[in-house]
Amino acid sequence: MRNILVATDLSARSDRALDRAVLLARERQARLTVLHVVADSLAPAETGRRQREAEREIAAYLAARGGGQEAAVSVLAGEPSWDILREAERSGADLIVLGAHRVAPEDDTFRNSTAWNVLRESSLPVLLVKDPALGPYRRLAVGFDFSGYSEAALRLALAFRPERLDALHAYTLPFEGGPFGAESHGEMREQRGEELDQAIAAVLSALPPGLSAEGVELRRSVCKGEPRCALRQECEALGSELLTIGSRGRTGLAHAVFGSVAESLLRNPPCDVAAVRAADGHP
Repeated sequence: MRNILVATDLSARSDRALDRAVLLARERQARLTVLHVVADSLAPAETGRRQREAEREIAAYLAARGGGQEAAVSVLAGEPSWDILREAERSGADLIVLGAHRVAPEDDTFRNSTAWNVLRESSLPVLLVKDPALGPYRRLAVGFDFSGYSEAALRLALAFRPERLDALHAYTLPFEGGPFGAESHGEMREQRGEELDQAIAAVLSALPPGLSAEGVELRRSVCKGEPRCALRQECEALGSELLTIGSRGRTGLAHAVFGSVAESLLRNPPCDVAAVRAADGHP
């Protein structure tokens, strides 16, 4: 992570994202760009006034945080979702940071949000910040389903340099009410645990230069349950500060995997959540 873009709408939710981005940039000696987008539907004079106000507010906020972290501030007039993506490309960002907010299960406004549009279209990892940035990420979790998407999520988790990383896999068992349920569950848990160990080992053996699992306490957790609920419960039980997940991005956002699991975790995150798309060619 050498170049971080954080987008702010100047809300308290975005302040948490900005705090986390500043902390990450300070940890990594990374370049930080702070972006605010003013709606381009306003009259030119009003647009200019709001841009100047936003520049002053962001500069004051960064100065109050101190620590010597320099940041490039960009205030544009346009449409937030697309300007975030364009600015990420222009600045050479390798991580986009946004504020997260809780959305009720029956509330469909998330699909109309800036975060949804950015997650759908971005080829870069996107970090949604829910919690205050009280310190560096130490306890991370990664949702693992044996796909190229979860392999990408594991690599992303290691990029945050955690002290502890829990690889989480949730499974369901058909015919759970049958006479051999308990035995089948034990066999399934053991089988999935072995598969998870093998999959993790394969990812670690092929890490790109500059990425390492050295010094990371890597653990695995295999649990029975519907993935969206089980992953949330495991993160809460483990005290995870960040969950990384894989997504299909724009090519399959409405597909069941992203729609039912990743979307649920992004709509109502158990902690901070980072989503990443797999490289082209992964299943």
